Amino acid sequence: MIPSVRTRYSLLLELDHYTTQFLTGHGDFYGKLYKFNLVRDPTCECGRNPETVRHVLRFCLRTIPARRKLKKVLAEEGERWPPEKGAFLKSKHMMPW
Repeated sequence: MIPSVRTRYSLLLELDHYTTQFLTGHGDFYGKLYKFNLVRDPTCECGRNPETVRHVLRFCLRTIPARRKLKKVLAEEGERWPPEKGAFLKSKHMMPW
């Protein structure tokens, strides 16, 4: 989601454990844990798809309120949905966390 290291360093973004997992896609998502045989099932708690960053951001039933808010902010900033590479990281106002 961050297109380059240069972009990352220009962001007013404090990375913590959860933000890093989300931005990199390497974290406690069932889809990833399943690949390492750490969980029996990759399916998200919503029951629809494997739990991946893409699923959580774009399709998960559990994140509908946050997704609506993010879509609204992106539209206000003239950005499309789904966000292009790093689009919602261009300003602090557009960051979903």
